[in-house]
Amino acid sequence: MMECTECGTPGRPEALPDGLCHPCRQPKTTTATGTSTGAPTDPPAERDITKLVAGLRDLLKTP
Repeated sequence: MMECTECGTPGRPEALPDGLCHPCRQPKTTTATGTSTGAPTDPPAERDITKLVAGLRDLLKTP
């Protein structure tokens, strides 16, 4: 698993060409007020890494 370098969305490597997810690869447009639309600029949410890794290990154990 990888994360989008722009917004932190997780995904498979083949789904993240150039390190960007689909919404972040879209050209960003500007509205009439001058604000940018497109990918969110908020940092990725915090994750419980221990729980995430334990879940991935469990997935590897299943046949």
